[in-house]
Amino acid sequence: MTTQHKHTPYLDQLDDDPHTFWESRIRACRWMIAKTLALGALAAVLGALGQRWLEDGAPLLPIISQNYGLWQTAYVAALLLILLLWAAALRQKFGLLHNSQQGLATQLRIDEQNARREERLQANRERREAVRQERAEHTIYAKASGRSSKFDY
Repeated sequence: MTTQHKHTPYLDQLDDDPHTFWESRIRACRWMIAKTLALGALAAVLGALGQRWLEDGAPLLPIISQNYGLWQTAYVAALLLILLLWAAALRQKFGLLHNSQQGLATQLRIDEQNARREERLQANRERREAVRQERAEHTIYAKASGRSSKFDY
């Protein structure tokens, strides 16, 4: 018994048009970049607030005030790790956008090449048809200019 693979509604929305696929992928990449930038800005604001809250909480909590330098170093290291992860995610999103733009450009080149090939084929067909008609006219004239037979009406 075989089971059918159920694909996602996203794939159902896309028809077989490659232009639609690439354009939707480019829009999605731009949206992901905007969201990643917004999350980075939010993280920067929260990072600054967290630093201030750590400074404000040091006198209140003895565990922080005893090892304030260690807490601050760990906090800055965590912020740097988050920054590196954010930069890697942003780089990945830009790479995906670039890949999608190249895919669309390649698809456009393929379409242009197919259109040129179709134009050449159509021109060849028309030329063959013109030659065929010209030959047919010559055979009609050749028959008409020949001797008449008793079966010509």
